[in-house]
This record gives sequence, structure tokens and C-alpha cells, in this order.
Amino acid sequence: MISTDELVKRVRRLLNEAEEDARLSLLYEETRSINGHILRLLPQAVALVQKNKAPDCGNVNPRALDVGTAEIVVRDDGKAMIVLPDDFAALVSLQLKGWKRPCRQLLVEGCCESIAQNSGYVRAGVCRPLCVESVADDGSRVALLSPLPDGKAPQLDHFVYEATFDTAHGLEGCNPLLADAVAYYCAALLYNVFERREQANSLLSLATLLCNGKNVERR
Repeated sequence: MISTDELVKRVRRLLNEAEEDARLSLLYEETRSINGHILRLLPQAVALVQKNKAPDCGNVNPRALDVGTAEIVVRDDGKAMIVLPDDFAALVSLQLKGWKRPCRQLLVEGCCESIAQNSGYVRAGVCRPLCVESVADDGSRVALLSPLPDGKAPQLDHFVYEATFDTAHGLEGCNPLLADAVAYYCAALLYNVFERREQANSLLSLATLLCNGKNVERR
């Protein structure tokens, strides 16, 4: 686990490195003020890494839903529905018992692939299941799961997802390079706040490399 305090230290270290030769330094700002900016920007930085990381680079802040307490509802149209956790950011892997493989992508309702489910020729099957994000009647975010197992009530095998950032918990199960990417993104966002575009763009470029599994050399 990487604590929030550790992430703040990493961001400040990057600021120190970037400001070594600068006449005007962010570090002249009050420490409490800079730390406050960092804490406000960390959730956005985590979300950027979750969105931009390469699929084979691991996870940022994964959580596993307790399959014993998860409730799956079968709708009138024959699709299974599960309410997404409040801290849900992105799907890592979801599988119903009876499926031959998991879903690793949550599609947007109305996209071509979800619409194609109306055709019997390309409909989802146990070897190619489908998860589509939707909104329930009560306004909650849900995932629609296809297909249902034959003759059985749907049961979760597992449900792993990327969670939004919570300062109380830090990052749990984070790939080391992606943890660095969070720090670089956060530092870049902070420079944007102070309209320091050159430094921001430089750090954004390094964050992109880290999101693609490439080490970067710190000065």
C-alpha cells in the first residue's frame, strides 16, 4: 500500500527536481498551501493514470467486490444487472460462473457492440461475454451482463475493478511505475494551476511514458 503521505512526498520531490534552476519557485509557497493543492489534485491524477495506462501495465487502485454479498438481478429482458460500487472507476475483470472467460471492458450503452446484441449472429456467449454500463430506474450506475448461465441463477465468480482515490486509504495494489505516473501527473496538474506550461508539459510527457511501462530517469 502506498499512503497518501508518501504520494505527497513523491510529488514534492518532483517539484524540488524541476525547480532546481528556476528563478521563481513553487517551493516559495507555504508548505501547507502546496500540500493542500497536491491533496486536491491527487484524485484527478489517479483517474488520469487509470484512463491512460496500457492494458498490460497492471493496476492503479484495484478492489475486489465480495461475491458473497453482491446482488445480481435478472431483468425482464433477460439480462443480469449488478449495481456498480460507489467508488467504481473502471473494470479490471468480471466473470459470472458458467462463463468460459471474464469481461475486461465495460462498454457504453448504445455503442455498436451493445446494439449488435439484438442480432442472433453476434450475440454474446459464454466464450465471449459482454458487460455494458447503464443506469437503473433509480439512477444508480449498473452493469448489464450477458449471457445468463443456462437454467441457473447468475452468480459472480469474481469482480475486480479500479477504485477512485480515497486519501484515507492511499493506493492499494498499485504497480510501482503507475504510482510514479500518479506523482508525475499530479505535479503536472499543479504546474498548470500556477500557469507553468513548460514544466507541466514536460512532466506530462514523462507520465505518459510511465503509463506505458517505461522507466524514466529522474534528474
